[in-house]
Amino acid sequence: MMRIGALIGLLLWVPSYASAQEDQTVVNRVLGNVPDLVTSVVDPELPEGTIVVGVVDLAGAPVAKQAVRLGLMEQSGGRESKACVTDDRGSCSFDGLLTDAKHSYRVNVPFEGARYSSTPFRLDAEKGQRVTVTRLPVTRDNRRVFQVLGRTMVEFREGRARVSQDARLTNLGESTYVFPDGGMRIPLPEGFKAFDALAVMTDQRVSATDDGLEISGSIPPGRADLRWAYDIPLVGTSLSIEQSVPFATMEYQVVSDYIDGMTLEVEGFQVARVHEGGDRRFLVAGVMRRPGDAPIDLLRIHIRGIPGSGLLPYIAAFAAAIFLFIGVWLLFRPSDQSAALLKVRQDRQAELLDEIASLEGQRKAKSIGPSFYEHRRRELTDELAIVLRMQNEAKG
Repeated sequence: MMRIGALIGLLLWVPSYASAQEDQTVVNRVLGNVPDLVTSVVDPELPEGTIVVGVVDLAGAPVAKQAVRLGLMEQSGGRESKACVTDDRGSCSFDGLLTDAKHSYRVNVPFEGARYSSTPFRLDAEKGQRVTVTRLPVTRDNRRVFQVLGRTMVEFREGRARVSQDARLTNLGESTYVFPDGGMRIPLPEGFKAFDALAVMTDQRVSATDDGLEISGSIPPGRADLRWAYDIPLVGTSLSIEQSVPFATMEYQVVSDYIDGMTLEVEGFQVARVHEGGDRRFLVAGVMRRPGDAPIDLLRIHIRGIPGSGLLPYIAAFAAAIFLFIGVWLLFRPSDQSAALLKVRQDRQAELLDEIASLEGQRKAKSIGPSFYEHRRRELTDELAIVLRMQNEAKG
């Protein structure tokens, strides 16, 4: 019920979305079901070795005098770039480009701190490529940027704790949000090391600083998923982590490895509970936030009763098992709460089955390796089991 209230509350939080159609727009942005701002297609009317770039605004009108950069990537690792500026029709082009399998291209349109980029592509040997970029206005006001789900996961290794963190962000506005100049800085616990961040093809970058991390780039309307991890030394039988949460947050979860005798306490969160999945056991504590609730300014985590080295199981894929709410965050009208949640679970079940089928096809085609196949399949089947259990509990 708490999650239902929070979802309804977000609609009240954003009163400009009053109609059912506008509600659906919010839903789509939370789920990331938004139109592509950059499209790239083979155009038989263009000669080989040619890329034509068109830039338009939100209304579809051409944007003149817009700088465009073309990244040229060689299979050997070489990188080059070319530039052009759009004319009065919002168009510019590159020609004389190589069409062999060793070269690929990516179109980038920078605008006031944001960058709109195509997926890398190779040129057809006989036809050109047409790329269309929709350039949105930008804003540095983050009031329409929400962390729909934040998560911290702690697993214990020899003499250290590996802390992995996810931030599922949603921009509910009409403009592209640009992070502050120099990036949004988040301090990390003293002595952190081995920082690593998941690289994404979109415009967000997460990098280490001397005292933490910084997030730079931009978020267009829709969803952005960020992930990073770091190590902190493990001394004794307890561990405390304190970290700021810079985004307005709807839900946050903290998950820890668990064996008998361990406790997890997160200040302001619900009491942690033990969850089991396959051969894994972990502690989970969470909190939901409604509009008007105090923000999560600081995340304070306390784990006690940690055994000595060698007694904790290494859990390589436990993050997937607690991926409880992926795809279930819908904003819906209060008149049909149960039906909306049921539809979300059914849709996510169908997506997971499609992903498993696609994974099997990739494995048969030998386009992925056995290690990746086993790891990803376990993630998907774990989440599918959780979704099915949620459906059964709802029916019961």
